[in-house]
Amino acid sequence: MPAREKITVIAAACNEAEQAAAWLEHLEWADRVVVADSGSVDGTPEILRRGGAEVIPLAASPRPLIHAAKNRALQEVDNGWILDLDLDERVTLALRDELLQHAAAASAPVPNAAVAYRVPFHHYVFGRWLRHGGWRDRHLRVYRAGLLAYPEDRAHSTPIVQGEIGDLAGAIVHFAHPCLHDFLVKMNRYTTADAPLIRAHGKGGLRNRAQLPARRLRWLAASGSMFWNRYVKARGFLDGMPGFLAAALLSTYVFVEQAKVWELEHGRERESAAGDRA
Repeated sequence: MPAREKITVIAAACNEAEQAAAWLEHLEWADRVVVADSGSVDGTPEILRRGGAEVIPLAASPRPLIHAAKNRALQEVDNGWILDLDLDERVTLALRDELLQHAAAASAPVPNAAVAYRVPFHHYVFGRWLRHGGWRDRHLRVYRAGLLAYPEDRAHSTPIVQGEIGDLAGAIVHFAHPCLHDFLVKMNRYTTADAPLIRAHGKGGLRNRAQLPARRLRWLAASGSMFWNRYVKARGFLDGMPGFLAAALLSTYVFVEQAKVWELEHGRERESAAGDRA
């Protein structure tokens, strides 16, 4: 029986000590684990190394965007298949078996075969699996080494793939936000990182939205549209209070994102005015 190709799991991490050990336990079937760590101070690198992972230390200040860190991890892998898996995500048995099947060496190359795959996600938010509200999605997380890279112009970016893209059936379970505090901390981190990039490129952020003009009604309308689409149109109300909270917080995210861009521009204007008076 021919040997299969190697499967490498890559990730970007920062202060994930509570997740690291459990994450590695679910990856015993992988051939290699490579993690780019952005200055963790809670023992995350040590836990990962004890579990057999390769850890690439990155500068903590300025902290790199998550996809810049993932690109650094990708540089360490030059063959086989890659599974991009965050530390708050777990692979189902169905997906594991599917990955092992795809990694099995074929007797002959297949013309026009996919070089990357989208994977369905099951998102747990505030302790509940959200089945509605726009949370049933797929993400491109499996690909051949050397054929994918992330743009580094925003915190959440769509990868660029050199080849055909397919779909897998097995899922990734994402324990996205166990509590409100976690959501707010991440929202603050990502919106702060995205604000200068949105200002520079005219768009970006969580869904690569265009920068809005500094008009209060436009901001309120954008936030309201997010809530309507998630809670009403996509039937987030069927997920009870967690569905309501998720829709409300995502609408807040839109507002905070635009507000931080305005704050950045307003601060530059004040600095320029002060310089003119000096």
